[in-house]
Amino acid sequence: MPRNSSPRRRAGALTAALATGALATFATSPAGAVAGDAAADGSYTSTARLVIGDNLRGCTGALVDQYWVLTAASCFADDPAQPQALAAGAPKWKTTATIGRTDLTTQAGKEAAVVELVPHQDRDLVMARLATPVDGITPLTIATTAPTAGQTLRVPGYGRTKDEWTPLKLHTGAFSLDTVSAAGIGITGTGGAAVCKGDTGAPAIREADGKAELVAVASRSWQGGCLGTPATETRTGAYGTRVDDLGAWIEKVRHSTPSGTVVTGSPFTVADPVSGHLVTFVQDSKNHLWSVDPQNEGWNDLGGYAATRPTAIVNPADNHVMVYVNGPDNKLWSYDRTTGKWTEFIRTTAGTVLAPDAVPRTVVDPATGHLVTFVRDTAHHLWSVDPQGEGWYDYGPLAATDPVPVVNPNDGHIVVYVNGPDNKLNSIDRRGAGRVEFVPTAAGTVLAADAVPSTVVDPATGHFTTFVRDTAHHLWSVDPYGPGWRDWGGMAATDPVAIADQGARRAVVYVNGPNNRLNSLDFSTGKWTEFILTPAGTALAADAVPQTVVDPVGKHLVTFVRDGNGTLWSVDPQGPGWVRYHGGPSAP
Repeated sequence: MPRNSSPRRRAGALTAALATGALATFATSPAGAVAGDAAADGSYTSTARLVIGDNLRGCTGALVDQYWVLTAASCFADDPAQPQALAAGAPKWKTTATIGRTDLTTQAGKEAAVVELVPHQDRDLVMARLATPVDGITPLTIATTAPTAGQTLRVPGYGRTKDEWTPLKLHTGAFSLDTVSAAGIGITGTGGAAVCKGDTGAPAIREADGKAELVAVASRSWQGGCLGTPATETRTGAYGTRVDDLGAWIEKVRHSTPSGTVVTGSPFTVADPVSGHLVTFVQDSKNHLWSVDPQNEGWNDLGGYAATRPTAIVNPADNHVMVYVNGPDNKLWSYDRTTGKWTEFIRTTAGTVLAPDAVPRTVVDPATGHLVTFVRDTAHHLWSVDPQGEGWYDYGPLAATDPVPVVNPNDGHIVVYVNGPDNKLNSIDRRGAGRVEFVPTAAGTVLAADAVPSTVVDPATGHFTTFVRDTAHHLWSVDPYGPGWRDWGGMAATDPVAIADQGARRAVVYVNGPNNRLNSLDFSTGKWTEFILTPAGTALAADAVPQTVVDPVGKHLVTFVRDGNGTLWSVDPQGPGWVRYHGGPSAP
């Protein structure tokens, strides 16, 4: 129980680390805005304007992911000449990024707060995480081939120009690439273009064959021709920090949570009845519980309470989203997303705690309206707990793996399905038939030792149908009031998830299938569908277990799963297809 370019010239200085080698001849002042032509409306939309502090500093950057802007670390460093001293974490000063707004007098594009900085340890670079995702704007692609002298690069920026301190339009300029070092490039403005104050972090873009790719980030310049620069300074050279060889680092940052951790378990998604948004909960590698709502607040760290993956449910009494986890010291904990309150449950009446890998499952009891949680302890006893009613109840040593409670719509009874003794499927209806042990499959096999069943009421028949994998990774269904056991082949690398598609009056099963591709089975037709790889070209993580919910808005089936890089994805084949969640804690 609970316990409480006719170039309009701009040039500027970007704060950056000192250059080395042949490029060390550049001045050490930070680079500023690009003096050049005003960019055409709707062009270079991946360029970001950064306002740091109360207009304390202005910089430029590039959107490289819907949640990430790549810019210069010197923009955020206490001493811009020492960008390597920038600490990771939240920015010291409030920072707002505006992306896709070529003309700042309009409302085009998106604005988002910068909530986290991940600096590169050796270069004047920082990945800036946005609080909310930027949708509808294509991120700039990172170059994968080295720049070479003689190429022409385009640099867009929001810094000052020849005659404007704070221009209201994005400007661009053409630059010749003069020198290339291991970590940077030397460029010179052409046609009067220059890098000016406010352009620190601006992308140096290589354009060829209709494609644009990010080669480097502006770091510092001579600022010749920029407003405020002495007329005696005519040099328009600048130094940029290379990024073409940092693809692995950028990807690693993109696939991190706001704390730099990764997800270690399966996600659990629920529709918040207040906002109508799908909110996903995941566990990270430091046992922190995270929530993510990409339509609202993005990622939130809810604390170090998740020893295993979470379960979430809506409490019909108050419409609060409740999350249940196997928490510290392997005790059951609940979290109220509305109030932000954590509640610790006392030990079972036998004095036991939860099994270290136990995942709780919670349902609403139609008879009482109470939330009842089912879980297994260290002795494999199956327990339920109703903190508003009888408290803990011991069903005996029936749970080899995690239980799955389902409400029978015909009589309102809670029926629990579990991988029981001798790895046989068991069901327990405490208010009805009691315990039922299922016979082995038609092939004579038993359940995999770590298999967790998934049970759904088939809309087509009204029968309880359970899906589970056996020791040979075959997916089986069993309807004791229908055809009994059915073998669907060696399709289940991990546990299946079944859901009732009420609109189509069918049951659909999702599995991590052969070659770690997501597969679905339409139980009414017996048709298998293999999903394509994610847009990143990744397959599912080998241990990933999908989770599918009904989107309350479009009524589509949306599946959440993590890939081999530990990135959380959702897929709606009737809608946008695959959508990446800025790489939060590695899902399923």
